[in-house]
Amino acid sequence: MITYEKLKINEISTDDGKYNDKKKKYVKYKTPIISKKVIHEYDYTTLEELACEIRHAVIRNPYKEIEITFKAKMEY
Repeated sequence: MITYEKLKINEISTDDGKYNDKKKKYVKYKTPIISKKVIHEYDYTTLEELACEIRHAVIRNPYKEIEITFKAKMEY
C-alpha cells in the first residue's frame, strides 16, 4: 500500500494590479503580488483521502491555483 506523508495543500492567488480612481483606469504592478495560504497540512493519508482533499480544495475556490506537495512511501 502506498502512503502519502507530509501532505501540504496551498492556495495561491496572484494580484497583478488594481483600479486607480484618480486616473480612472486599471494600473498594473511592476511585479505581481503572489500570496500563498496553507489550507491543509497532514502527516499521513491514503490515496482516497488525498483525492478527496484535492477535490474539496478545488471546489472551495475554483478561481485560485492549488499547489500540493507530499512524500510517497511504500508500506508493507
